[in-house]
Amino acid sequence: MPVAARKKEQNVESASMMKGTAAAIQTTRSSNVTAKSSVWSDLPRRLATICIGVPMIWNMLQQPTLAYVFFMGVHTLSAWEFTLLEPMWSHQHQSGTSIQYWSRLCFCLVSVALASIHFPGSIHNNIGSLPISDSLFLCALVLTSGIWVMMERHHWLVGLLVVTIPFRSWVMLQQLGGAGLPTKGNDGDNDAFGSTISILLVVWNTDTGALVVGRLATSILAKMEQPRWAVPTWIEKISPKKSMEGFLGGVLGGVWTTVQWVPWIVHWASLDVSPTFQKLWLTSPMWHRLGFGFTLSLLAILGDLVESSIKRQSKSKDSGSMLPGHGGILDRFDSSLLVVVFYQVLFQWTKAASD
Repeated sequence: MPVAARKKEQNVESASMMKGTAAAIQTTRSSNVTAKSSVWSDLPRRLATICIGVPMIWNMLQQPTLAYVFFMGVHTLSAWEFTLLEPMWSHQHQSGTSIQYWSRLCFCLVSVALASIHFPGSIHNNIGSLPISDSLFLCALVLTSGIWVMMERHHWLVGLLVVTIPFRSWVMLQQLGGAGLPTKGNDGDNDAFGSTISILLVVWNTDTGALVVGRLATSILAKMEQPRWAVPTWIEKISPKKSMEGFLGGVLGGVWTTVQWVPWIVHWASLDVSPTFQKLWLTSPMWHRLGFGFTLSLLAILGDLVESSIKRQSKSKDSGSMLPGHGGILDRFDSSLLVVVFYQVLFQWTKAASD
């Protein structure tokens, strides 16, 4: 082959290689930009939902009747979404559409009925050491569980634990004084409202802290070409996108809300709260409140992992699509389900110890 032809062929090959390299670099940059933008692509929808939802919820929760209706409605929608998260191995996936519909409707009705077993003044009429309403609830819960075991409705049994019991605690918070306890005179008139707002703020700020810090840490560490902190295997199996950086951000967000934001909200809104509420949120030593906030944050994260496990078994990303940017109703309240049960028990113990 002549030298001139060979040089020409080499130049063509070099030019094609340079074009390929440039195209690869451009593709990499485009993919990085796309990935970066997709990480925060849901942010506008999240902010819009928050701006509309938070003022609405704040106003509703100030009225006991509206607050009760609100949580019963949230319970109903969450129960329905839970029925859609049936595990893939469940025999109900083989049932007809009509059977599935009536089966899900049955769970929702039973769950709401069980959560409604509570009536004012029942705490003064005890059977042993339990209020009558709690005794009736436990009896109905055990009876329902036994029936569903015989019917092989194992998913419904999980629903009793992660939906029915927590939302009963939410309902009890709204019916009487703080944490379902009657208040004396005008002292503690705002315990229900204060407790509800405080729990929701801690839980939602835990979620927000975990989301923001987790995404920022992932982006920064990727640019620095540094490895992320190791995530425990059992958590990674449940939710591969969870990170230890997000866990730390969630805990910090929840603790900061408990120590700083809740006291500010109480004073800003001039809430008339009982000594029990003040002891938990306002006047106890700082290390008590730090521990309180840390515990609430851990329970919020654990509640989120519980629902993530249920969604993974059903091969679902979200429980629904009712809240743009957030998923379903259950997705928004999953982190509060363990927190509200713990808070109710802690409030009762604190009040009993103070009396």
